Amino acid sequence: MLRRSFAALVLCALAGCQDYNFNPVGKCVIQPGSSRIKLSSLAVADILFVVDDSGSMSSEQASMARNFGSFVSALAQAQKDRQAAGLDPFDFHVAITTSSVFEGWTPYQATTCGGTPLQCAISDSHYTRTASSEVCTEAGATCEDLVENFFPSFSVAGCTGGVASPGATYPHGNFVAAAGNPSVLHFTKDIWDTTSSTAAAKLDLLTKQFQANIAVGTCGSGMEQHFEAGRLAVEKALAGKQPGVTADEWPHAGAKLVVVWLGDEDDCSNPDDPTHALAFDPNNFGSSTPGSDVCVNDQRAATHKMYALDRYVSYFTSLNRSFGAAFIYSADQKTCVDDGNGNRVCKAGTCTCDCPASCLASGGCGPGKTGECNVPSDCSGKIPFLSDAPADVVGTTPYGSRYATFSGLLRRQGVSTFEASVCDANWGATLQGIAQLVKPPPGLTLPTQPAATEVALLRVESADGKSSRYCTGPALTQADLATFDWWFVDCKTGQPVLGGSTSNCININHATKHCEAGAGESYIAQYLGVVPSPTPANPLGGCDPTKVLAGGASTDCQASMGGAATDWQCTPIGTSGRGTCTCASAQ
Repeated sequence: MLRRSFAALVLCALAGCQDYNFNPVGKCVIQPGSSRIKLSSLAVADILFVVDDSGSMSSEQASMARNFGSFVSALAQAQKDRQAAGLDPFDFHVAITTSSVFEGWTPYQATTCGGTPLQCAISDSHYTRTASSEVCTEAGATCEDLVENFFPSFSVAGCTGGVASPGATYPHGNFVAAAGNPSVLHFTKDIWDTTSSTAAAKLDLLTKQFQANIAVGTCGSGMEQHFEAGRLAVEKALAGKQPGVTADEWPHAGAKLVVVWLGDEDDCSNPDDPTHALAFDPNNFGSSTPGSDVCVNDQRAATHKMYALDRYVSYFTSLNRSFGAAFIYSADQKTCVDDGNGNRVCKAGTCTCDCPASCLASGGCGPGKTGECNVPSDCSGKIPFLSDAPADVVGTTPYGSRYATFSGLLRRQGVSTFEASVCDANWGATLQGIAQLVKPPPGLTLPTQPAATEVALLRVESADGKSSRYCTGPALTQADLATFDWWFVDCKTGQPVLGGSTSNCININHATKHCEAGAGESYIAQYLGVVPSPTPANPLGGCDPTKVLAGGASTDCQASMGGAATDWQCTPIGTSGRGTCTCASAQ
């Protein structure tokens, strides 16, 4: 039925009809809309590393720097694979920012400073005391500002400067780099020429510059705002407001965006506003550690000051560009165990510390074992309890983090994500995993999935748009692969999607030499999209083929399109597990 209905509507699709609808008289009316997309065979990726620069991060930064060669090697192999497939090498461009946006503090005394009344009132809440007006941060305030935006004097024990300098403002989303290095590192196509000594020298220089830039130091804010820092960095770059970065450096038009978040404490993004921000209490209500407990308490409270994760899901998925995200973070606090001697210590492979592999293999560390593996008491509080996280986001355990939850929410939107632990012994494997996010798919990528192969057309259009040549495809059988110009492939594996199924990714058969876009030419794809069309509530679009009644009537289509379930059927369309709504055969 699907073949008959859609094949009859190709001309309607090319004429630009609208989406399916259900008319008032109770009949399923097919009015499929079409997508006309200009595609590019060029591949570019913009990569942003958001690195925790708080006091506990020196070993993680060193591990990232030390193993960056694994990242480069994985992408070098991807370049070879593309060359073997007749595709051009791809560029990628790397920028770094830190998790330091601001740090909120309450005054040391509730209502006075040295006996002098404060210029604003202080109110109590479930996490700490905060200001009730902004006057506290104005020039001339009688007590310290409630919101600090600058690096300390570096007199703090264990604080290493890295890319920062004492008294400088926090990056607040600005790109950072070591002295003398560019803030955007350009890994361009020419560096992958294995026969050129010049290319090898350039690649070596870029690798060393990254290793220096990623060592951002440990003098940053203890209120790690990983996600807000990433959002600010991209927002500034898109607006052309990254200091020292030209409009054509980062980001690039049509490029894939990959953001890598690295931190050993959970995200604590909250408003940079003294009347609404979270604030550390120097005394922390009698506790000796003013660290991230305030963020954990906010997460557990009935109302929150931290930004909801929807803020970041919405932002990064609405940029109108391909997006991937990697999360490298620590495990929950229950894996920091007491060794019986009053020490909080690492349990193998789960908590962040500088343990050697031999110690981790022994099942724990402490006095009488290996002293270097002691973990301070502030190991607690790194990962809050997520009472409201969806089960499919955090899995079967009640513990997770905003890192883990954000990753899960992005996957719900069809975003490819990668997760790893800061405690993993093999950071080379972690960086290879990130490289898989960076490398482009083996061909062309469509923004949405076609509803059927019968209505998918691919052509090469001249620069002036006046002439075209149509490409033969898509291939439907294994035998077709030898002679057809193109076919759908699984976006993750690159394997052909045959048998009438579709996907968002297209492979060009360069062997036929008939579907090659030359200089100034463009690939144009025309196809019918899935029904219903993608929405924020249904990001993949289409329907769930499992939600059917006896006889194949679709309850999912009924819910989104109206009418009765028996008016609709949901036909599977490919590897995504989704289908498209079509009128039932009786219509």
